[in-house]
Amino acid sequence: MNEISIEQIDYRFLLVDYYKSLGLNEYDLAILLLVDNILKKENILITPDLLALKMNLSVKEIDTLLASLSSRGFIEYVSINNTLVTSLNPLYNKIIKLFKEDILKMHEDNSNKEIRDELSNVYLLIQKELERSLSPIEFEKVRDWINQGIKEDVILECIHECQNKHKKVTINQIDKAILKYISSRDIEKEGYSSVNEKWKKDLEDTIKIANVKWTSEDD
Repeated sequence: MNEISIEQIDYRFLLVDYYKSLGLNEYDLAILLLVDNILKKENILITPDLLALKMNLSVKEIDTLLASLSSRGFIEYVSINNTLVTSLNPLYNKIIKLFKEDILKMHEDNSNKEIRDELSNVYLLIQKELERSLSPIEFEKVRDWINQGIKEDVILECIHECQNKHKKVTINQIDKAILKYISSRDIEKEGYSSVNEKWKKDLEDTIKIANVKWTSEDD
């Protein structure tokens, strides 16, 4: 695969899409997006005091988050012209790595006619049932179901279950119903299920960026 640079991709969209896979929480995400926004204008050392001017978190809380992001390899501090500055290059490299893996996976999926046809059928089915097109992120979730071996009739059954319970059906609700099905199937076959415990809390999480407000700097 040809080398991909961070400038060639919509990395902010990908960061929002990948943050959970990267082991980040919503506060980490807010910090990284804000740091990226500042670094677009100038290379400086971004301190907790600076970020506190733009966030509802305290300086101490921000300092803890920055230290954690640095220790986990998302932020680094480098010297440019003998001046210490903040860099998100480690984060960008992680995003590029996941993006490349997704491209390869998509290529593998597209080379498998059976999976491609099933994915197309399920996509059209869900689009018809929900009476709308799916977003790219929702489409990725549907592809995950197919890769897990979830059959079309099971997905349809889960959709109808959600329609009976909710006025407006979402992909997350369908995903919960599918995971419940997988858990029940595992318990019936094996007497236990690890899927339920692994995903139980994750499926209840929502992005809470709105609770961590910041304002952009004037141009």
